[in-house]
Amino acid sequence: MKKKDGAYTGGVIAVKETKLLKDRLPRFCAMGAEEAFRALLDAGFGGGDAESVSDVEKLVSADDRDIDRFILEYAPSEEILSYLLASRDFYNAKAIVKADFLKTDCAPMAAGDGLFSVEALQKKIGADDLGDMPQELAAAVRNAKSALAEGADGASVGAIFARAEAAFFNRTLKRGACRKLFALRTDMTNLLTAFRSKSAEEAEKYLLEGGSLSKKQLALAFGDAEKIKKAFRGTVYSDFADMLVAAKEEGRPYSEAEKALASCELRYFNEKPFELGDDGVFLRYIFRRRTENANVRIVFTSLAAGLKEGEILRRLRG
Repeated sequence: MKKKDGAYTGGVIAVKETKLLKDRLPRFCAMGAEEAFRALLDAGFGGGDAESVSDVEKLVSADDRDIDRFILEYAPSEEILSYLLASRDFYNAKAIVKADFLKTDCAPMAAGDGLFSVEALQKKIGADDLGDMPQELAAAVRNAKSALAEGADGASVGAIFARAEAAFFNRTLKRGACRKLFALRTDMTNLLTAFRSKSAEEAEKYLLEGGSLSKKQLALAFGDAEKIKKAFRGTVYSDFADMLVAAKEEGRPYSEAEKALASCELRYFNEKPFELGDDGVFLRYIFRRRTENANVRIVFTSLAAGLKEGEILRRLRG
């Protein structure tokens, strides 16, 4: 892969950032669905090729594809390209294997294309032609097929692919921003898993490799609340641990923590702008756009459900 000119890419990003919705998006939450839709079209979101509010998903999908094209054209390195797209291959392969086992169509379950297209993965998995897949992905496909044949449930199959994906990134991400982001997401995922589990033994079955937190630190999830908060105070996990503890103590779902996990990369760059560099500028821009698209979906789904402004704002990511 030919190294990209960071200064040129940064200039392209600077221009494209002017087209982001930014503070206009929260204002949509106070509008009716039709008014918000017209405002979205006026902003040129997704190319603006839509006729009614029912076409919002069409606009978001168009913008998702535009982000993918930008990644393929401007990604500064193979590692960054892989970090941004390879997760979809594991997600799509899981959907294809499960759909094949259930004799259903995987299209509604599949994400966008990763490093492989969904069509290519379907052909490879159907023909058991896994030779040019990453070794972790190929092993996950074979292990999941065997597990399903032996009566495994969806959670077990999901765990096979999640651990394979983590192993892939743990092997291929050597240093730099992507390695830090991967470790951060892995640690937060493992913390959430620990809090959701009934015991350390149960949690261990689903923990992912590649993070910086030890099993001993993760086991704190089963101890005293104040001890947990104290253990993570002053670390990048402080706020996240507080969210988990509060939800557990109050018997609430971990939705706030899930939202924080979903936008952890963007928050990382927002809190550490001095670590940007060329790679960080690129990654932050991609995560800003992906988060914005997720928020557009949240806003319009919430408006359709008749939710109030405050409730919609609380659901937004980033």
